[in-house]
Amino acid sequence: MTVDNKIAIVSAIISFISMLIAIFFSKKSSLASQQSLENAEKANHIAIGQTETSLREQIMLARQRMEDIGFKIQEVLRDREIDNLSNEEKYHIDFLKKSWNSAVEGYLNTHEDACGKFLDKKTDPDRFKKIYVNEIRNICDPSNNSYARLMHPDSTSKFEAIWKVYRQWHKHEY
Repeated sequence: MTVDNKIAIVSAIISFISMLIAIFFSKKSSLASQQSLENAEKANHIAIGQTETSLREQIMLARQRMEDIGFKIQEVLRDREIDNLSNEEKYHIDFLKKSWNSAVEGYLNTHEDACGKFLDKKTDPDRFKKIYVNEIRNICDPSNNSYARLMHPDSTSKFEAIWKVYRQWHKHEY
């Protein structure tokens, strides 16, 4: 065997070993990349869950504020007409009505935010619909006096995301 043949054989062996090392690290890199993608997917699910929890909490707090103000209005009225209240009670009712209107708008704003996140695909769509379908229908119902002044007509309502979600879910009702 000549020196040139030995060099060729050694070169071939080194090339073969280099190829095996490249394949090994390529597989290892591929597995690491796949694991990284899985971890990113898990992190995304966690973020979606946190977003949904935060939205639900904000909506519950806004609803609680509305209920609290509603109870305060009932406490002042005590089954009386506004005309039968003292001036001090009328002033208090006026203040509570303004607070009520603000609370209703805050409640609708939380739903607008939630619907915006749904439309941006930052929530699980099936779970979101399951949780909010009745609330959105109730909010968009023209006979619901609590929301009518802010929601109707829909063409002038500033709550566009709510209406977009409502139309998406209730196409057959038009």
